[in-house]
Amino acid sequence: MAVIVLCVDWAQVHNYGFSPANPGPYIDVGTAAATLLLAAHSIGLGAGPVTSFSRAALATILKLPTGVRPELIICLGHAAAGQPPAMRRQGGPKWDDLIQWERG
Repeated sequence: MAVIVLCVDWAQVHNYGFSPANPGPYIDVGTAAATLLLAAHSIGLGAGPVTSFSRAALATILKLPTGVRPELIICLGHAAAGQPPAMRRQGGPKWDDLIQWERG
């Protein structure tokens, strides 16, 4: 298993003139996370985002400079032996079972 920690350098955000209420940095974190999750899936890895963690503790563990704050963790790993990835398991509903076409 591995993790990727997505951080925002809030000092740089401020230096670029963004207000603290600007959602831009969070949008960037979300975009980066989506790209990482899709890339992991494309090479057969399982991946998932984690937002519930102590940002202060993680910043201390990673020895991040002042102003750099961890915002999101992406966990990466392989499926348990003998278990295919969830998206490839057999059974369960098919797309045709979930879609209803209405013609008028």
